[in-house]
Amino acid sequence: MTTNLDIINLLFFFCIFYSCSTSKQDDADFTEESFKETIHLTDGRMYKNDSLFLGKPTRLSFHPDSFLIFSDEGASLVKIIDLKRNKIQEIIKQGKGPGEMIKAFEIEILNKDVYVLCPILGKMIKLTPDNNRKFQITDEFNLGEKGINRLFPLNKDLFVCLSKIGDEKRLTFLDNRGKVIRKLGDYPPLLNSKELKGDNNIFQSFISASPAGNKFVLVCSQTDVFEIYDIDKGLINRFQGPIGIQLMAKNENVGVGRGMHLEPRYLTYCMVAANEKEFWTGYVGYKSEKRKRPSISEISPKRIFCFDWKGNPLRKIEFDFTFLGLDVDWAGKVLYLLEWEHDNPEVVSYSLNEILK
Repeated sequence: MTTNLDIINLLFFFCIFYSCSTSKQDDADFTEESFKETIHLTDGRMYKNDSLFLGKPTRLSFHPDSFLIFSDEGASLVKIIDLKRNKIQEIIKQGKGPGEMIKAFEIEILNKDVYVLCPILGKMIKLTPDNNRKFQITDEFNLGEKGINRLFPLNKDLFVCLSKIGDEKRLTFLDNRGKVIRKLGDYPPLLNSKELKGDNNIFQSFISASPAGNKFVLVCSQTDVFEIYDIDKGLINRFQGPIGIQLMAKNENVGVGRGMHLEPRYLTYCMVAANEKEFWTGYVGYKSEKRKRPSISEISPKRIFCFDWKGNPLRKIEFDFTFLGLDVDWAGKVLYLLEWEHDNPEVVSYSLNEILK
């Protein structure tokens, strides 16, 4: 016969079990509830200029001399807004010759220089503003390793990038002429690592670094993992969250060959910006469904996660609209977003005076 005491004990143990099972999602080191505060930004200021036309922009970068720089598709692959003079410049024609690219895939800024990467040609172009605030091509060189599609300048003499697909090492370091210096790092572990080894095809990541370039972060775009590195010591720590995805890789036929993908399939982190105290990254959290084609709003972020360099969650910033690009003017305390509203990209800025105190 079941007594009231038995029922109370059963309820007690059920509550403990339920609490333990829901307090941490799978293997997550943190969840969305781990952030100390949630901020909803709505008072954005839209940039207006009749000379600016953005077709299919993919990147947004803030230059410390008050420029906004975009990669785009069209006759000119790079578009630049001079925020001081409200002027537009277009540079780098599409092509295979000198000063040309097939696609401006990556745009990164170091001091006053802008580095533009074309992974198809394996080429880097450096842009520098002249005394009239007009950018000129000041250097161009081929990379010593092909297949690189993520690259970040740590200082004027050293670049870090994701190693080519299939490489046993996670990262490759290049000098200022694109020559390979060294490689380091492993990949996030897979549950079926005995059968399949990870590579940068399934762990595609965005990269950013502290201003001094002594530490940098990789945020994965297909799983909820980010990694913090020291330029000398290598990997400092690897964090997973907020989902805690069980990382399983599977082989599949891709055209005439075979490739790997993670299962389940997610879109997670995208874009990352950093200063000496913290880094910010856009977060999507979209789980792919078979035979369903997602919309742009489903696969683009509406949130920014902010972490310190120890990997601690600081704050979560939310928006009413999805965005395709982000960067931060840390000195001026302004956030720039490339927002996607009514099927059109718009440049919107937000004051961070109340956040970056």
